[in-house]
Amino acid sequence: MTTAATSGIATLQPVDTFDELVEEIRRQLGLTSGIDSEDVDVEQLMDAMRRYTSDSSDWNKYAHTDLSRNYTRNGVDDMNYKANLLVLVWNPGKGSLIHDHADAHCIMKILQGELVESIYKWPEGDKPRRMHVERRAEYHENDVTYMHDKIGLHRICNETEKPAVSLHLYTPPWAAKYGCLAFDERTGKQIKVNLSNLYSDKGVICSRRADHV
Repeated sequence: MTTAATSGIATLQPVDTFDELVEEIRRQLGLTSGIDSEDVDVEQLMDAMRRYTSDSSDWNKYAHTDLSRNYTRNGVDDMNYKANLLVLVWNPGKGSLIHDHADAHCIMKILQGELVESIYKWPEGDKPRRMHVERRAEYHENDVTYMHDKIGLHRICNETEKPAVSLHLYTPPWAAKYGCLAFDERTGKQIKVNLSNLYSDKGVICSRRADHV
């Protein structure tokens, strides 16, 4: 941390590389804390992501893509089993299903391109009914946003004609361990989705097929 001489206001230094960002996130999660949602300082983690300016030469080794899928989930680091740090590559015009985050914090930074987030309320009651978008937000390169089940459910889409890449931090890593819920927009019906498999991990394409939401 540096201090501005003229104002006395503390100014955090930029995070120069993607690897430095990974190390900063690992440092913030600590050696013994971070597995419980209450131990996570979301604002500090988001600030670290904001201080990194995306450079594709930093993270390109993780950005594996597959044109037969809506998007790919590529593992970067498991943060000593406290979190999942993933690079997602979104094909043009494709997106996720409506889904929850298994009561984990989710922080997303746009590394390349543009993505649209649609937020929905949790379905109420057992009667099938169409889910409606509560609000939409557009995110551009270097934007950072946050999601949690207390806010609602969401869907991420790449509505452009170019690929998009995003960095996602999930902590605790409940979705990877226990799966998450995906929802049918027409009825609100939910299904359990296994998210334990990745398309690639630490830059190496995995042999097992990954499930996606």
